[in-house]
This record gives sequence, C-alpha cells and structure tokens, in this order.
Amino acid sequence: MKVGCALLAAGAGKRFGEGKLLYSVQGEPMIARALRLYASLPFAARICVTRAEANEIRQFAFDNAFPVAINPDPERGVGTSVAIATEAILAREPALDGVLYAVADQPYLKCESVSRLISAFETNPKHIVSLAFGSRRGNPAIFPADLYTELCALKEDIGGSAVIKQYPQRLMLVEAGEAQELFDIDTRQ
Repeated sequence: MKVGCALLAAGAGKRFGEGKLLYSVQGEPMIARALRLYASLPFAARICVTRAEANEIRQFAFDNAFPVAINPDPERGVGTSVAIATEAILAREPALDGVLYAVADQPYLKCESVSRLISAFETNPKHIVSLAFGSRRGNPAIFPADLYTELCALKEDIGGSAVIKQYPQRLMLVEAGEAQELFDIDTRQ
C-alpha cells in the first residue's frame, strides 16, 4: 500500500499577526516540528505546499527531504493548497493508494497517532480516515485515490471538509492519544 503525505504550509497567519509557522514552540519553529514528524514516517511520496515568498519554510522543507510546490494564490484559501498538493504529489508518484493531508500548525501532534491513522487507512483503503478526539474530527486525514478528482477541484477556503461532506458514510475516525494533539495554533493566545 502506497500512501503519500501532503503538508499544507501556505497560510499567511493573519489571525496570528505574522507568519506563524516560524513561531517557536518548545524551542523549535512549528514548521520544523511538522516536517520532522512527517519525515519520520514511511510515506511513498511527500510534498510541502507553501507561498512563493516563504524562503525559510522552503529551506526547512528541503532539509527534511520534502519537495516543495508553490501556491501562487494562497489568499483564495486552503482548497487551493489541497488541489495543488494533490496534483504535485501525483506527478511524483501517480500510483498512490491514498494521500494524507496535514497542516503545519499542530505542534503537539504525535507520531504514534499519525501511525495509527496510517494503519487504519491500510486496513480500510476505501474510507476517508481522519484523526479525532472524542467526537471532534481534526487533522490530518487520509483520502483514497478515487477522491483525487474532487480534491483537485477544490478552489476556495474549504479544504477536504467539502469532500468529507459529500461522502459522510465513508468517514472513519481514529482516536488521537490526547485532545491537545488536534490543537492548531491560529492566534498567539
């Protein structure tokens, strides 16, 4: 089974007040934490989507063996990054059974939870498999190959949630180790 990893890192961090992915959490920039986590897992292909002007983020990606795809218009929303990521990763490895879509602002996410997510997808390859805590769905999520067309068609500020809403019967939740793992950092508070 071949699973790819698409790390979405093109947001401007407007609510945060600056480029939040370079903000240090426990002594390490959020983007470095995310790249290190996903680089440690056995993905068949990887891609990091970022903004054109994000030179430091691109360097962190290259240092962690993540090829980079540029989102030329990230202000249009996360859907554009999902579409770009899907096209870019499939250009590198067209035979992926699924792609894990991750955000780079979850600094407390643990490798064990992501590994459980991957294992659940390998056992249930026709499902959309998403990390959750209790009844709260979060990121990351793995989408099977038959949904790539829908993912490539995303254009606005709605990511994979739009596809999940189309196929709710295919959603499978995998419990994270703790609630904090699902926290994404949007503001300094």
